[in-house]
Amino acid sequence: PNIRPHPSNPAGMKCHPVENLVFTKVAKCGGSTIANIFLRYGETHNFTFLLPKPGSALITKEDLYEHMDEEINMIVHHANFDERLMKRIMPEDTVYIGVMREPLHHLKSYYNYHNYGNIKTKPSLAEFEENPWKYRKEMGNLVNQQSGWYGWETKITMDDKMAWKFVEKIYKKFDFILITDHMKESLILLKDILCWTLDDMLFVSHKVATESAALKGMITTELDKSSLDHTPNKALAERNLRQFSKVDYDMFDFFNYTLWEKIRSKGDAFQQTLKEFDERLLDLQRTCKQTKESLTFTLKYCKMIIHESSSSPDYRCHRMLLAPNWYSQYILHPKQNKTNNH
Repeated sequence: PNIRPHPSNPAGMKCHPVENLVFTKVAKCGGSTIANIFLRYGETHNFTFLLPKPGSALITKEDLYEHMDEEINMIVHHANFDERLMKRIMPEDTVYIGVMREPLHHLKSYYNYHNYGNIKTKPSLAEFEENPWKYRKEMGNLVNQQSGWYGWETKITMDDKMAWKFVEKIYKKFDFILITDHMKESLILLKDILCWTLDDMLFVSHKVATESAALKGMITTELDKSSLDHTPNKALAERNLRQFSKVDYDMFDFFNYTLWEKIRSKGDAFQQTLKEFDERLLDLQRTCKQTKESLTFTLKYCKMIIHESSSSPDYRCHRMLLAPNWYSQYILHPKQNKTNNH
């Protein structure tokens, strides 16, 4: 695609903080960490979210239809990008944000989360990487899985032209695509696009393992970790996956390239901001070290922090460590229902 710069806010120029935002939260791309940033900002500023139904992680097409006549500021939970419906719901000045991850890293994360390597009907990660076509029938859901969230239909017969046309379409529709593998750099660029502060972009990583099938108690047998390891032949794995999930790789390569082009264009000022961001994140990790018990995701823990005062010393850490599904179910749903009932 022809690269043209998306609008951003050059340093020193006045801008208005973005209030209306759609985030395409792709599974296993660090999306919970990113969504938490949006949820905290939105809660602080009393924005209205379009939320999944309580107990669900996904915003469905039906959910979009149900909220058609409401004033919505943000959609940040798992939802397939549906331009037609989202444009009807969201204000005209809405900023569209997405996320992509290097596909081999994404594959391993997905395998870990679902514990595929320890399910008899599924190949180990190494077996799959060495010949993904052999397992197409049982593993078909892994074909172009990231681009699927943006509207790519895996059943479409694919050629280079179609793949690039799709990438170009997403480039035109979205204001920015974060790259999970370069999270800090992505968030600094996002800060300028949203006209938010560096403090607004602070985060504590929500590791995939915290909500894995194993930790949910679904698996009681001893896990075979080797079945979740990459093949030793990483070059073969990447070569195969580049063919098997071509659209995912085309999207990742393109948006990763544009990310680094943006960073280069900002020169030394960017590196200075990155250094400052690193220092603030380090301080935050130290501050939040004592609140990591939230990662057990117990109901008791959630109930304890729901009504916590914002002046509490642990308030920010507790909010940062809360998974999006729990955030919406126990904090935002009750808050928005209360507002709507007045």
